[in-house]
Amino acid sequence: MDQLLNFFHMLWGVILSFRFTDLIDILVIAFIIYKVFLIVRETRATQLFKGLIFLLVVVFLAKVLNLKTLDFIVSKLFFWGPVIIVILFQSEFRRILEHVGRAKMRGRLQNFLFSEKNKDKVKIENVIYKISKACEDMAQKKTGAIIVFERKTKLADIIASGVVLNADVSEELIKNLFFKNSPLHDGAVIVREGEIVAASCFLPKPSKEEYISRELGARHRAAIGISEESDALVVVVSEETGYISLAENGKLKRHLNRPDLVLCLQEGLVNRV
Repeated sequence: MDQLLNFFHMLWGVILSFRFTDLIDILVIAFIIYKVFLIVRETRATQLFKGLIFLLVVVFLAKVLNLKTLDFIVSKLFFWGPVIIVILFQSEFRRILEHVGRAKMRGRLQNFLFSEKNKDKVKIENVIYKISKACEDMAQKKTGAIIVFERKTKLADIIASGVVLNADVSEELIKNLFFKNSPLHDGAVIVREGEIVAASCFLPKPSKEEYISRELGARHRAAIGISEESDALVVVVSEETGYISLAENGKLKRHLNRPDLVLCLQEGLVNRV
């Protein structure tokens, strides 16, 4: 109890001595942390930062409550933690550094000033039309396909696993990418802001794969997996049945026709702009 009283007395003293320059200091640090979080979010390494925040809270409680054993264990974790993190997440740090090196201040400023509400809805509607038409044609011919629509959760590491295209969406390109003799037909196509950014991308497995129906193939499982780890919308065309499905938040809507697919994509992409 004495430790808590001392802490609150110290906190009150800090509040009384608070200056305007301290506020500027806090705002600068907060801005830096915010920008680092935005960069890390594109690599989907957010769990790492959540873990660090949790450890900081544990350290704070251990100090305040004088939990000596816990304080000793956590201090050792912080001593070796940076080395372990660098080893486990070296690829993530490399992508972050590459991202910073390639970044242009103008593009950063535009992303900071303009929200997603300013995206061109007409362009997105046009993309939905083209992709839904391509999916309908592939479904009739039983050509397997999986198309991932990136939303707020960035998929930079998924994109890095495939072949970068940065191409405009067209029915012909979609169907050619998934043609069975195409070198890029395996894996997923990633669509970002109305453009095909990459093809032949590898997607993660679902967290509880053993509970998924055995009649679902690798594409459906991959669609569920990436929709669990992100807020992406994933369209799947079955090679076996020709059915069209849509995965969102780890759940799969099956047996969709073209109008159903268009409505789902409009709800998930256009109505959020």
